[in-house]
Amino acid sequence: MRIRLVVMDYDLSMVYNLSDFYEAYSGALKSYGGGFISFDEFLNLLNEDRLSERIPGGVREEEFWLLFRRIYVSRHPIPMDGVVDLLRLLKSLPVKIAVVSGRETSGEYIWRDLRMLGLDEYVDEVYTVSDLQRLNGLEEYLFDKSWIISYILRKHGVAPCNALCIGDFTTDLLSCRKLGIPFIGVNKDEYRGMLLKKRGAAIVVKNLFEVVQWIPELEKDSTC
Repeated sequence: MRIRLVVMDYDLSMVYNLSDFYEAYSGALKSYGGGFISFDEFLNLLNEDRLSERIPGGVREEEFWLLFRRIYVSRHPIPMDGVVDLLRLLKSLPVKIAVVSGRETSGEYIWRDLRMLGLDEYVDEVYTVSDLQRLNGLEEYLFDKSWIISYILRKHGVAPCNALCIGDFTTDLLSCRKLGIPFIGVNKDEYRGMLLKKRGAAIVVKNLFEVVQWIPELEKDSTC
């Protein structure tokens, strides 16, 4: 396998911005009359993949998450452990790097973060769900990124087996598995990491330093 393209999820994969996630979730909750949620309760529900249970009765789950992803913006991004080492390694191969976010906001928000964090020089492209309309794309279910990822593959003429996906949540895994792209799950939380393994992720790590160690092994793979 020769890696020619890496597709990276942004939030909680490339940067650690749990406070932004909490603020967006809290904002959506208050908008629908769900009251206040403490950070500890939010974190427990997130780590157990039960955030939808806190949505007020009578509110459609899809409607809630649509609002959530529209108001999710960056305020407190911190580079994920090992991100610079990984990006430098990938660009030395060389590999195209595309960031794909489930946010329904302008990609310029993410470019602004990348510039502030000194990561923009390593990234070739940024896409968010808001690009679906611009590109006349399709989202089969909420947070499905498969159409955008497929578009990136076609744009660069890369076969799925020559690409690699890196993400933190099961929707990232499902989007990439639908296209037959190898996937590495990155999650600091053991339970959410276990969920990725249960859904079929062959490789799950706690930080991007560990991804660096996997790259040479994936490059040796002769299945593609």
